[in-house]
Amino acid sequence: MDSPCSPKALLLLGLFLLACSECQADVQVFAPAVMEVLLGHQVSILCEHKVSGGDGSLLVEWFITDKNGEQRRVAYSDQGQQGMDRGTEYTDRASMNSNHSLVIKAAEVVDERVFSCGVTAGPGGSGTGVTQLKVYGAPELPEVTPNTRTLSVTEEDTSEIATCTSKNANPVPTISWYKDEHPLNASTERNKELYVVSRTVKEASGLHSVSSTLYLRVNKADKDSTFRCKVSYSMPHGKVDSVESDPFQLTLHYYTENVQFVVDAPEVIKEGDAVKLRCEADGYPPPEYIFSKLQTEDIQIDLGSHFNGILHIPHVMKADSGTYRCQVLDFDSPNEVDLEKEVTIHINYLDPLVLNPSKMVMAKLGGSLELTCSGTGSQRPILSWKKGKEQVGEGETLALNSLNYHMAGRYTCEASVPTIPGLRRNQTVEVVVEGMPEVEKNQSTSHYQSVGQKVTFTCSALGYPEPEIRWSITGEEPSLKVSGNRVISELSLEVTPELAQSGVKCWAENKHGMDEQMFQLQLVSPTSPATPVPAVDGAESQGGSTVAVIAVCVCVLLLLLIVGFFYFMQRRGQLPCGGGEKRSLTPKEGNPDDTVVEMKTDKRNEQTGLLSPGGGGGGGPNEC
Repeated sequence: MDSPCSPKALLLLGLFLLACSECQADVQVFAPAVMEVLLGHQVSILCEHKVSGGDGSLLVEWFITDKNGEQRRVAYSDQGQQGMDRGTEYTDRASMNSNHSLVIKAAEVVDERVFSCGVTAGPGGSGTGVTQLKVYGAPELPEVTPNTRTLSVTEEDTSEIATCTSKNANPVPTISWYKDEHPLNASTERNKELYVVSRTVKEASGLHSVSSTLYLRVNKADKDSTFRCKVSYSMPHGKVDSVESDPFQLTLHYYTENVQFVVDAPEVIKEGDAVKLRCEADGYPPPEYIFSKLQTEDIQIDLGSHFNGILHIPHVMKADSGTYRCQVLDFDSPNEVDLEKEVTIHINYLDPLVLNPSKMVMAKLGGSLELTCSGTGSQRPILSWKKGKEQVGEGETLALNSLNYHMAGRYTCEASVPTIPGLRRNQTVEVVVEGMPEVEKNQSTSHYQSVGQKVTFTCSALGYPEPEIRWSITGEEPSLKVSGNRVISELSLEVTPELAQSGVKCWAENKHGMDEQMFQLQLVSPTSPATPVPAVDGAESQGGSTVAVIAVCVCVLLLLLIVGFFYFMQRRGQLPCGGGEKRSLTPKEGNPDDTVVEMKTDKRNEQTGLLSPGGGGGGGPNEC
């Protein structure tokens, strides 16, 4: 028997080891170290392998590490037969494809773990690939809840500003704060100036919700500042996205540091203008404003308090000129702040005009009158006189000479200041001219066409006192109208032969005398109607005297045509004349220049007419 260390034994051992090495397979597995997927998306975890040697058998298995830290198989492929292990969380959510990749239909947060791919080829050949799967989910829009209380700038500690919340993201997002587009480098440690308190919550879904509360010591400059929060979150391939909240502002309580008192009115103020005195303080909440008007240095008139800071005078008058004071009540303001301001306003005005005579003056007809007007104001006014809309004079005095009734009426003195448009006053005086009546003899003849026709007579008279108008004939009750110093009476009568002969008279009388007017009647013959002439080309038919004239013209033309016809026929010898005629109407051949026409004077021929061929009286059968 050979020794174990003999050359023969060693040779046999080497041959055995060589045979065993030729039966063992070489397996290489290639898997990505990290794979990334969006929440809810499908993902294929690769498992590529290379096998050399072996007996041709191949087993591919997928493993996960469960919550207890133990590995558990979830899928396998054995000699081409693929399947999912029962009772695992991937039984219904995943599958293996032909390339042995593990396909997860919709990635969840719990899928963020290590997956192992094991490949076995024969008894001695195997390999393993490990992949870390990362799942990314974008958060919902951030919700910001500002502090709605009024924050005081006098506080010596920080105040809660707002809380920003970002929900359902993976991985955990971060929250940062901004003021007026500038980031706030807030500490996470509590202090008296600026810090944040953050909190992270893992939801049942495995997603993360984060909240951040900002604390800040506010000052007056923050009253106009805009705050917002920004949420930053990671996405696949190293990308970082962000989303911002809606901006918001704070309600601050801060003391008054400046007071302004201004006049809101036209540059040049006149009586009747609306004026606003506006007092403004930069404190919040708005303080109370107290207005007063200074009479002297020590005396002032209280005009009341106004929370809106506006003293409104809708129609200023002369007495509103002066100095006004605004006092701001803000007890938080430092003592060095001047809380009282003053403004002075000057009202341009015109005093009421003084007329002499005033209101009403009475003057005699034909006499003279002088009206005077004087006015004063902040500037010397220009005076002018108007009667109605017509300007009748300028200056303080208006002289009215040789007064007549048409010069009576309202005279207005108007005062104005050209440099201040709209500043004007006026005063009116009534001028009454007294005297005997004057009848306005406009029309003294009235026309009528037939007896019984109604005719209206108008008698108009001027005078003061108001004249009484009477008529020489009574008919219907006369109408009466009075306008100023004019009296108008109208009388309607039916025309009778007596009235047409005598006419009508009116008298106008007052205590100073009487005036009269005589009205005559004139007969106008009506035009006889004529046969209407047909209208041509749409022209209207004419009637009355025009139609009669046209008819007469037509008759005359017809008559001239007839006379011309007979004259023409006689000259041609086609119309024989009677034996009593001495000469022919045609000239004799021997004396062509001597043409004699004998005209018969027998009246019977004239009565018979040109168209009677032979008869009617003394003419023979051959008479022309």
